[in-house]
Amino acid sequence: MGIRFLTLAGVVLASLSGAWAQKIEVASIKLSRDTKADSNFDSAPGGRLTATNITVRYLIRLAYAVEDYQVERTPAWVDGDLYDIAAKSSGGKTTSLEEERSVVRELLTDRFQLATHRETKQLPVYLLVVGKNGSKLTAHNDGSGAKTRKSCGHLAGTRVTADVIALMLARQFERNVLNQTGLPGKYDFQLDFTPDSGPCPVDSGQPSIFTAVQQQLGLKLESGKGPVETLVIDKVERPSEN
Repeated sequence: MGIRFLTLAGVVLASLSGAWAQKIEVASIKLSRDTKADSNFDSAPGGRLTATNITVRYLIRLAYAVEDYQVERTPAWVDGDLYDIAAKSSGGKTTSLEEERSVVRELLTDRFQLATHRETKQLPVYLLVVGKNGSKLTAHNDGSGAKTRKSCGHLAGTRVTADVIALMLARQFERNVLNQTGLPGKYDFQLDFTPDSGPCPVDSGQPSIFTAVQQQLGLKLESGKGPVETLVIDKVERPSEN
């Protein structure tokens, strides 16, 4: 079941005040009837948001810019129940990702009674460092805009920082990746590897992601511990359908 709308861990949330503060004018929330269909999340002009076959965990991830491993104390139904949602914000528009997040936070608070707090903990992480033979990243110099690409067993970026590379790698693991390369520039890169799990062909002939990072990028992923901000769920309830 694929989700078309993805986020990266570590995105800084905008303030809920000012132009990004959105209120839900109307929202329809129903349990999905066709649970085998793809999961989708879309925004449209006029402040409309629609979701199909979406879990509450996905909404939490989107609203608070966190990954699964950062969300704690969730009841089982948060992962198992699938919802179809149609909502409209009173502001009449959602023109940015931050505004969409504001609307989803309002929806979770109002209809799912969500209450959370954040904690920073020392947790297992991967440290992204420069390999012993030096970085193989290509310095970006053609003036084109920043871009990232992802497919099965393939990551690529144009005009990206080492921080962004660490974020892209973090999505391949159930733990954070901290950039400790000390590399200050913007780079182009491609990474081909065999994922540990998932729908990708097992016999792709590519190395593991750990070996690929060393051979293709001249970097290294080392196990360690580091500060990870977690989102603790204090309260969440199933909504009444309407």
